[in-house]
Amino acid sequence: MVRRSIGIDMGRFHLRAVQIAQTPGGFCVEKVFARPTRRSTDSPIDMLRTLTAEQGFDRRAEVTACLPHHAIFFADVEVDAPTLQGLQAGDASSLRDDLPIVAEQAVVQVCSSRQLPNGRHGALVATTSSDLLAEGLALLEEGKVRATRIETPITAVHTAVGFNHPDSNEGVALLLVVDESVLSLAVVQDGNLLVVRNIPLRISRDSDEESIGRQVTDVLSREIEITWRKLFGVEAEADLRAFLVAPSAIAGHLAGAIQEAIGCRVTLADPFARIQRGEGIDGASPICLAEGLALRKLLPRESVPVDFLRAHTAQTRSPLNLRKELAVCGGLLIATIAVWIGGLFVHLSRLESQYAQVTTQIHDVFERTLPDEKCVSPLAQLQQKLDAFRHESALLTAFQPGRLTALEVLHLLSTHGPADGSVRLEGIFIAADSTRVTGLGNTFAAVSDWQRLLDRIPGVEIADQQNIRRDDDTGKVRFTLSLSTRRTVQ
Repeated sequence: MVRRSIGIDMGRFHLRAVQIAQTPGGFCVEKVFARPTRRSTDSPIDMLRTLTAEQGFDRRAEVTACLPHHAIFFADVEVDAPTLQGLQAGDASSLRDDLPIVAEQAVVQVCSSRQLPNGRHGALVATTSSDLLAEGLALLEEGKVRATRIETPITAVHTAVGFNHPDSNEGVALLLVVDESVLSLAVVQDGNLLVVRNIPLRISRDSDEESIGRQVTDVLSREIEITWRKLFGVEAEADLRAFLVAPSAIAGHLAGAIQEAIGCRVTLADPFARIQRGEGIDGASPICLAEGLALRKLLPRESVPVDFLRAHTAQTRSPLNLRKELAVCGGLLIATIAVWIGGLFVHLSRLESQYAQVTTQIHDVFERTLPDEKCVSPLAQLQQKLDAFRHESALLTAFQPGRLTALEVLHLLSTHGPADGSVRLEGIFIAADSTRVTGLGNTFAAVSDWQRLLDRIPGVEIADQQNIRRDDDTGKVRFTLSLSTRRTVQ
């Protein structure tokens, strides 16, 4: 899987960008962009927008950017352990006398720290103001670029030089960066930055190589002497190693001038010493700083974990006060319980009002329905009256599915009697599910024929027959039949 990272160098007079791809075969510089921004018509915002729209930079790649040299201030301080922890946490109050920035506006990052013989700690601190950082972020945002990391130019160069020239991380070495307006001097010991100096330069387009070399060597000879005495208490070594990052037009002459004037062994930093470059990419492009920014997200270990964006985000985020948060949560819980209990009482009051209203309506209905009854328990009394009414009307009305009404039973018996009148019914008793019939027949045969006729009626069944005998007085056959009557489904 190919990983890509973009580094954007936002200098004071230039804008440079590099896209690096990490493949199983190593690192490769795929895209390079470099433009000056000296003229009023040179818009960094338009240049940033063209990176993905026209230059083909990957929109999905993570972006690391740096602020210009003039926006970063360095201080090498001697502090105790608690103060060092405060600086690492972003507390700049101890640096009020060491930085030209108001402590409340300072965004602090500790580049490196080391134990001193006296038990204290030496720390290299990089600082920018929140206003300058906001300006850089606003520029990126207007250019449609979302940076995930903001760091310093010197730490980015340190990353690129340390990767391409591993010997720069052995022993003590100088890291020199010559820009259009700044000379950056850094002392590196075993891969750790100890001191950084940003010295303003006045290099114009008309400046020749000799004048630039004189200006740089004069500053370097003075600063190296001061720095070595402060750091190590001795003069600089005679055979000091230096790694130079400078524009290709003056790099060769500047390296010779430094070696001759100061006696250093100068190595010109090669951004492609251990990194491949894609087709069409100029090897003389001044991309060392942007390359170091792009390498930040791809290298497995970060020797100098500087990230102003992360520090600014943590600094502007409201600190968590556990006691205050618990108090707020407790207040919200109490308020919720109070509202819930209040709602229960309101609901109970509403139910009681509805119950009183329903009770009044029940009494009114009871008095209108049963004016002669004394109202004791209206619901029970109405239920008793309703049950009695149902029982009394069950013989005439089919309240239950499947039962024949009394009229239907009488209709069946009247329409299914003998046509010759040989059977005469004397009494009919209709109960819930049964009917008892008594009567007289001319003969036993006539009674038997009528019983067979009843058996053929759907839903009528002879359950029992009793007292089938001849009457001595009349000579007729008296009978009693019990019939089961049910409604049939058609």
